[in-house]
Formats: sequence, structure tokens, C-alpha cells
Amino acid sequence: MAVIIELTQLSPTMSEGTFVKWSKKKGDAVEPGDILAEVETDKAVMEMEAYDSGILLVQLVGEGERVPVGAPIGIVGQVSEEISELTEQAKDLLAKKRSAKSPAKSESQTSQASVRLTVETEISNSPPPAAPDTPATIPAVPGEFAQKTSGRIIASPLARKIAQSQRIDLGRIRGTGPGGRIVKEDVEAFASSGAGGGTFQSRPDQRVEISSMRRIIAARLQQAKNSIPHFYLTMEFDAEPMAALRENINQDIDYEKGAGNPLEKLKITYNDLIVKACALSLVKHPVCNSSWRGDHILAHGRVDIGIAVALDGGLITPYLRNADMQPLAVLAANVRELTRRARERKLKPEEFSDGTFTISNLGMFGIKEFSAIINEPESAMLAVGALIEKPVVKNGEIRPGKTMSVTLSCDHRVVDGIEGARFLETFRKYMEHPHTLLLR
Repeated sequence: MAVIIELTQLSPTMSEGTFVKWSKKKGDAVEPGDILAEVETDKAVMEMEAYDSGILLVQLVGEGERVPVGAPIGIVGQVSEEISELTEQAKDLLAKKRSAKSPAKSESQTSQASVRLTVETEISNSPPPAAPDTPATIPAVPGEFAQKTSGRIIASPLARKIAQSQRIDLGRIRGTGPGGRIVKEDVEAFASSGAGGGTFQSRPDQRVEISSMRRIIAARLQQAKNSIPHFYLTMEFDAEPMAALRENINQDIDYEKGAGNPLEKLKITYNDLIVKACALSLVKHPVCNSSWRGDHILAHGRVDIGIAVALDGGLITPYLRNADMQPLAVLAANVRELTRRARERKLKPEEFSDGTFTISNLGMFGIKEFSAIINEPESAMLAVGALIEKPVVKNGEIRPGKTMSVTLSCDHRVVDGIEGARFLETFRKYMEHPHTLLLR
């Protein structure tokens, strides 16, 4: 018996997906567990499995189409089956699902759009004002620009429209119309002459479609910013000890490299040291490793740290599980693997959900410091800036040094200022005595 295939919810926050491609062709046999298609969710490109046996008879969606969860995407059945009625039913249901995701414009929006369209059409279709028969009757003073009445430049509607589209300042144009009025020909002549050297042809605007990932990111960040009472704490610390330890460790790794050595491709980064220090600090300050639950606060027993990874058109946060328990070399290797699979969009849903704390590092872009929006339902997030070389005062003397700034975003429902400050103080001690990170 033929059945309709519906788009499966492939991640916890997925409400729709962008169809990437069919893994089965029309006419291919399908068994439960087979990969039917690849779909881009709000987090990654995921493989969608089949739940029914049969032949793929109909494909209702194609590459690049955005489809709501639960909407029909195809039909599986037997070759000899009559499915015309089922196909029409599936198409109708798909259309209804799509229309439900794209509510119609309100009457006022439609009315405003109609008025705007009418006005623009009238302007664009209006004939250009006729040039005066006796231009000598209008004084032509060299260097004279558009006449103004009460501070307003006199120009025809079409001239204004052309000037606006080409980003031309009408105040720089001398009008040749009646009373110094700027007409279409004046704007076109000014644009073609390049007068003033400061007028350039603008590039056309482009409509950029919103991906499923960007749509969900926007919704989640807006919800988090609106519902969480954020406050921010910034601390600068001495980064010289961290930089020295990293250099020494990587030199030792280079010395130990060889065939079959698990350290063959490993390099310790500043971010690895930061993640480790953050994990150990969370153990000592569990309030920053908690979540607001409405009628209670949940203090997590695990320390699962998310590492924000930038993707084309979005962001994803894979979680390093039990980060406090991982030796530095293991932690570094796991971070590298998670980051690689995140960029290839090969993460599983359980790898980018249900964390306890998140770190966002923009130091590699030279950002000195910034504030991050908390990844709900977590109660805090650490924003990491760049390592900065600058003069510092040590033992009463000014000398070259290295510093780094971090900003802790806190949910004030869970974390008070003094608790956030204590967390940062512990974090700074780990960073300024980084050899202690090797003891756990």
C-alpha cells in the first residue's frame, strides 16, 4: 500500500528544512533505515532515513526548496499501484503546510504596498517635463545650482527617483527646468559627466533568501535577548604565562612526533587552554554551570562546554562532553574533531544540543573584547578576545607584555554579580598559572 513520506524533524529546534538532494532516485527500492534524502536543518545537513518499504514512486520537492516539518515530500509504494488520488492529496497537504508557515500579509500591509506600487508606477511612467522653449529667459549664472524654496530643492518626481536610485545629491545639480527646477535630463547629464568626483554608480540591491539555519538563529537569539536579563563582566589577565606554556608544549609535541604517534597532527591552541581553564572554573563555581527552569534552578552535575563554530550563513555550537575530566591533549584532539565535523555539517543532533556552558572566541580576528548573547537555557557564556601585545606594569616597571580580555555574560536570574566575578577570578588564576591545567 502506497504511503506519503513526510519530512522528519531531524534536530530538536527544527521547524522546517531546506531540501539538499534525494539520495534515492525515482523508481529505486527503499527499505526502512535507508537514507532517502539530505536536508539542511537549522544546525547542519542531516540524512533522513526511510521508515517504509517499497519503491520511490513520487518526489514532490527538489533541491533548494524549503519544507516545513511534517510536510509531504514523496510517495513510496508498489509499481503497479494507482496513486493519482494520493499524489493530489499529498500536493494539497504540502501547499497547506507551506501556506501555514507563510501567513498572508495584513490588510494594512497590502494596502500600503498597493499605494506604494501605484505611486511608483505613476512616477516611472510620467513623461519627462518638456524643456523650456526659451531657456534664455531663465538666468544661467555659472556655478549656480538648483534653486531652493524654503530650503527645499525643486525637482521633478522622476528626477528625484533617478537621483535616489543612483545616490546623487540633488543639491549639486543645476536645474534647467522652469524656475531652476531639476528635471530628468539634468540628473542623467550629471551622472554621465561624473561631475564633482564624488558621485558613483551604485550596485543594485539584492534579495538574500534566509536559510533555515539563519531563521532559527534569529528566532533563538531574539528570544534569549528578550527573556534573559543579561549583565556583563569583563576581566583582563596576564597572557604571557599561557603563551609560554603553549609554546613549550608544542615544541615538546614536535620533538615527540613520529610514525604512529597519536600526537602526530596535534597542536595546542590558546582556545584549548581557555576551554580547560573554563571547565575547571565551572566545577568550583557551579552556579555558572546552571539553568533557569522557571520554578527552580538546575545545577548541572556535568560540565559540557559548547564551542561556537562559524559556518557559511550561520553558527553552530558542538558540545565537548565532560570537559573538566579530559586531559589537555585529549581535550584538544576532541575540540579539533568536533570543529572539523561542524564545518562539514556532519554533527549528530545530540552533539550540538543540551549543553551547560558556551565559549565564543573571536580573538583570531583581532577583536579585543565583545559581549555575547547567552545560549538559552544556559546561565552564562564566555566571550574571548584577542591576545594583545602592549606595555604592562610589573613590579613597578613598564615593560612589553601580553594580555587578554574575556567577558562573561550572565543571566541575572541565576548568577549574581559577585558570583560571576568569583568565577572570572578563578579563571584568571588558571590562565596566569597555566601549569595547573596539566594536573587534571
